Amino acid sequence: MPTLSHLRSRKALSVAILMTLLAVSACSRSAPEAPLFLPTLTATRLPAFLPMATGTATLSPTPTIPPTPTITPSPTPYVPFHATAMVNNLLLRTNPGTLFPALRMMQKDTSLLVLGQSPGGEWISVQTPTNESGWVFAKLLESDQPLDLIPFIQPENVQLVKGHVVDANNQPVNGIQFAITQGQGTDAPRNDAMTDANGDFYAFMPLTASGEWYVSYVAIACTSNKMDANCNYLGGKVGQSEPVGTFITLPLTSTLEFTWK
Repeated sequence: MPTLSHLRSRKALSVAILMTLLAVSACSRSAPEAPLFLPTLTATRLPAFLPMATGTATLSPTPTIPPTPTITPSPTPYVPFHATAMVNNLLLRTNPGTLFPALRMMQKDTSLLVLGQSPGGEWISVQTPTNESGWVFAKLLESDQPLDLIPFIQPENVQLVKGHVVDANNQPVNGIQFAITQGQGTDAPRNDAMTDANGDFYAFMPLTASGEWYVSYVAIACTSNKMDANCNYLGGKVGQSEPVGTFITLPLTSTLEFTWK
């Protein structure tokens, strides 16, 4: 059996252990456990979302492609050529018409430089071998070049009597000859003109011509579109202008109108 001393020793030991535990417990309370700090997460403000600037495309106007220019060929410059007189005593006149004075008389086969033609094509502007210029009647010249295709030259210092001839269908009539006369008799002043492919005739008169004149139909050419290949009237019917003639006073400012019937 344990003795009293043993019991006291155990009691003393128990008390010592208890005191030790209390001391440890007291130390634990007096030094509270340090809290575990986690780093504070600070919310970082993100910049508001800005959409990327969508560039508004500025559409440049589609350039207008200019049309390809039409190249107009330059007219071929006229190159004068030579024609020869078909008759003796061919008159070179100052202007196109029998009422203008003659500059000289030329013999057959005289070579003349062709410069141009008058409106209507009945007179040709030429230059002689002696460099003298004037006008000759076209039907009295011959050439290997077409005289009807040469350029027109407007005569100077003249006045004009112009007429126009059409048929019942308003189609031009060519080859109709008119006389422009003043007074009576064989010595009365007279000029003649014939209609061209457009039905027009051009009678060039001197600036000194004045007063009353008579314009009348006098003939039809075999080359007229109212004649057949045998130089007979088409359909066998003889035609004439309407009116056959008319009086005018120079200077004339309008075109004379005739109908072929």
